[in-house]
Amino acid sequence: MIYIIAAAVVAYLARTLFMFIGASKIRRKSVGQISFTPAISVLVPARNEEETIEQCLIALASSNYPKDKFEIIAIDDRSSDATLQIMQKVAAKYDNIKVLSIKDEQQKQNLRGKAGALHFGAEVAKGEILLMTDADCIVHPEWISTITKNYANEHIGLVASFTLIDGKRLFDIIQSVEWIYMNTMASAGIAFDIPLGCYGNNVSVRRKVYEEIGGYKKIPFSVTEDLSLLKTVHNYGYALHYVTDYRGTVITKPCRTFAEYISQHRRWAMGGLTLGWKAVVFVLSSLLMWVGIVAPLFTANYIYAILLLLLRFAGDFSIIFPSAVKLKQNKLLLYLIPSILFFLIIELIIPFTLFSKKVRWKGQIFKG
Repeated sequence: MIYIIAAAVVAYLARTLFMFIGASKIRRKSVGQISFTPAISVLVPARNEEETIEQCLIALASSNYPKDKFEIIAIDDRSSDATLQIMQKVAAKYDNIKVLSIKDEQQKQNLRGKAGALHFGAEVAKGEILLMTDADCIVHPEWISTITKNYANEHIGLVASFTLIDGKRLFDIIQSVEWIYMNTMASAGIAFDIPLGCYGNNVSVRRKVYEEIGGYKKIPFSVTEDLSLLKTVHNYGYALHYVTDYRGTVITKPCRTFAEYISQHRRWAMGGLTLGWKAVVFVLSSLLMWVGIVAPLFTANYIYAILLLLLRFAGDFSIIFPSAVKLKQNKLLLYLIPSILFFLIIELIIPFTLFSKKVRWKGQIFKG
């Protein structure tokens, strides 16, 4: 029993220290107030997003970046609702919004789904930097300038940043905490030059780097196209950066139902399997923590179970707290205990959803 508990403690402490130190290092790499205004192209793929696309485009068009220095390329990905018509209506009001529409025959091989829409937009983009967000996101007015100034460093090929959640239900707030948690862990990996992940609704890449790697046309297809792009840019030897700044955030909608949430996390987990040994280490540390908490219950050693739970709370708190404060999300700290308990349960459920390789996403079925 004591060996199981010791293994759980060592594994979780090692993981927590890695994340805490890495995230701290990346937060200290702020580039400050650099005046750097290259031409920018913002790519916004959309498939059946009639409820959100107008707000998304207006927020982007209202950015404080010099108006003559950025374009917005909205790509309709075969929508069956009014997405395309709404895009065209908004574009008629702004000179720097361009609307594209793709057809079925263009969705081949690696260019299926969102990756295909992004590549379609990138092929006509004129900017030196490609910023990417989703149609259900609202960007901060300083998003473009905050992300872009990091590219003043010529060695940086890709920059990612945090996504915040808009919602008032307890389920929404738990997702808000989780997104900060996951983004912080992703940023920690980059600090140690180990790409663990990023999120496609707030990621960017230097255009010449995107062209050098062949874009999504050459990147193997994945249901997590953002992670594939991150790994490929890293494999080509370019530096990566993760911005922890409220001005560099985008706000997105939470999953509305538990079934939608599980589907989202299953897709993420399918993509995460491509991390190989890094994914195995993460899963094993979570599994050991679970075993360490549950095993003492069978021998009535409740104090060990309680101590391990406290360790989990303390470890996750140390990762989430600094990012939440930096991102001006202090109100979320009141919900850390229910959120961490929820994460424990989800970590146990998700592995059992991976037996099937098929992923349903945006009304399409992909093979993970």
